[in-house]
Amino acid sequence: LLQIDLPHFIVPYGEGYKNLNSCEYIWKRLAEHNAHRNTIILCLGGGIICDMGAFAGSCFQRGMRVILCPTSLLAMVDASIGGKNGVNFLGFKNYIGGFNKPENIFICHEFLATLPSEEIVNGYVEMLKHGLIADKAHYDKVKVYFFNPNNRVNQELIADSIAIKQNHVEQDFKDKGVRKRLNFGHTIGHAIESWSLSTSQENSELSHGVAVALGIIVESYISAKVLQMPKEQVDEITTVLQSVLKGIKKDLPDYQNLEPYLKKDKKNIGEEINFSLLESIGNCIENQFVSENIISEAIEYLHSVK
Repeated sequence: LLQIDLPHFIVPYGEGYKNLNSCEYIWKRLAEHNAHRNTIILCLGGGIICDMGAFAGSCFQRGMRVILCPTSLLAMVDASIGGKNGVNFLGFKNYIGGFNKPENIFICHEFLATLPSEEIVNGYVEMLKHGLIADKAHYDKVKVYFFNPNNRVNQELIADSIAIKQNHVEQDFKDKGVRKRLNFGHTIGHAIESWSLSTSQENSELSHGVAVALGIIVESYISAKVLQMPKEQVDEITTVLQSVLKGIKKDLPDYQNLEPYLKKDKKNIGEEINFSLLESIGNCIENQFVSENIISEAIEYLHSVK
């Protein structure tokens, strides 16, 4: 086995470290290693490393070469794909960042064998979302894994999930139209994740995948109210994600807890809270502005099913 001793450094783990302070640390280390624009920064890790490392690389000397090697299922199907990168700021998710495509992305399935089951489930949530917004057949294949989470996800299903995201990105790289559909579950999900980060001890906050799973349940309920998504489909999605709900030990937030984060969401236009919602499983519509009363009712629904 060929071993190459490359300059490297480790960034502290956790959503609480996804910030400009960590970027400054990365920039200092790059400078110490005499990195320049033609130097390759290889970001080897999960979604936080892919997001933050790519952002730091895009800023260093106005942009260096970036390669991503995601090591979690979530990063393989989501964070490493699409060219979005950034960090959290003032408690808000991904508030500072940009659109910068990496030079290459290497998907190494061998890393999946090293992950705990919770990390695999985080990836399943994003894969499920891809099916919900664009491909019911994909959704039907992924939902089975929530009932048997120890089953090893096959490479073809991962590739199909990546293809769904890439299709949206290729149509709308700067997130002005159809790419917004990828945000389904994330308006509420990011608010829950930010709230959890602000109220939890270090590295005890809800994971991105769990927060998005909760967001999917809430936004499916909103979809029924706003776009008349069939109630039986809302019930089915809730049942599929029930195992994620059961694993949550802490109390869930109410609307008042989430309101500050929802009103600062990047997708909003003016004072209106912007969602991507489902007409049905496999059919999503972006730019749906929803009243606070409906959002509050949907969060109460989440409490009722936990």
